[in-house]
Amino acid sequence: LPSAGNFVLIRFEDAARATAANDFLNTQGIIVRPVGGYGLPDCLRITVGTDDQNRAVLDALSEFAAT
Repeated sequence: LPSAGNFVLIRFEDAARATAANDFLNTQGIIVRPVGGYGLPDCLRITVGTDDQNRAVLDALSEFAAT
């Protein structure tokens, strides 16, 4: 769907996996926002950045998904 937002919301299989992804991304220097306080404990909010920043996030998420 078309969007005017400057972020994406990524849903994981459960809250524990979202927390693990958040922790992993933090070790890579990537700061995302958990949104459990909004009733979405299995999701992370990731701000859209530059092409290089977006590539770094995608690479890190791919690495995390392989674990």
